[in-house]
Amino acid sequence: EKIWDILDDIVGALTQCRIIEPLFHRAAYRVAQAFNWAPAFHDPDCDFSVGSMQAVPATKSYKIRGLNSGPCAESSAVVIGSLFEKRRAQLCSVWVTTSTTPPPFEVLNDSVRKYDTLRLKYIKAYIDNMVICSRKDKIDSLLSWAMSSSQDLPSFYESSALVKGGDPGRHSKQALLQGSGFISIVKRYANNALANIILSDLAVMKKNGVELEGEKLLTKDFKLAFILFQRLNSSCEDVVKFMRDRYQIREVAALCKCYISIAAGYRINESINIGEMDNNTLCSLLNAATLKAKQMFQRESKLRAIK
Repeated sequence: EKIWDILDDIVGALTQCRIIEPLFHRAAYRVAQAFNWAPAFHDPDCDFSVGSMQAVPATKSYKIRGLNSGPCAESSAVVIGSLFEKRRAQLCSVWVTTSTTPPPFEVLNDSVRKYDTLRLKYIKAYIDNMVICSRKDKIDSLLSWAMSSSQDLPSFYESSALVKGGDPGRHSKQALLQGSGFISIVKRYANNALANIILSDLAVMKKNGVELEGEKLLTKDFKLAFILFQRLNSSCEDVVKFMRDRYQIREVAALCKCYISIAAGYRINESINIGEMDNNTLCSLLNAATLKAKQMFQRESKLRAIK
């Protein structure tokens, strides 16, 4: 009980800070973090495999402002979501303020890299929270903001170097397989997160079976997986080569597993191991999956045109 009372005091103080100073972004981040850890504070022996999707009894949750009786991750999502409630050029509600005559320490401490690191910490926390809550729509909205935002200078210089000093064009059309700039990291992280949710959906459908609603979800996930693969802006051959040289790509796993499951008559097949396929087999599978997705989209377009 003492630990819970301490948590109540901390959350209450941080919440009050946000009321007094709405731009105090660190308070929102820490409160969201506290809500995600609430099940462990309630019961140190809780099931950590379930994590923040566990709920705290209403007899305790009512004491803490903002913590509902449902899954703690949902309460956390509301708090961290306050930093992303509308579209902004910097993607989240974080600003840099510099006085007219800053002291030397402030000049040294103020840098673009530090600002980008702070933004990236909040963005990753937001995306991770939405993955736990399976909120594809929230992640997709953030990704669309990132795709249409201005490219940061490190990303631009890196992309320009890849084309030997020329104009790399719009960053939304650039390959997403690699890149160390802020906007590249955000797009890749969000794209990867959506693929992870799709793979989680497949695992649930494998366990519970695929009925009519499951077939609709599988079809929807397959089309989303195709869009995620398209956002890589790379050919099937380049993607396969990158996977062999570096690491597995979740977007590829999501697309291939959805396609194979649909081709098998909407029976989930998770036993497939992408990593064991040779390059030609994986390329052929990716080409077949993209062709199937394109046919689905074309069929939908024709039906809308008829209506």
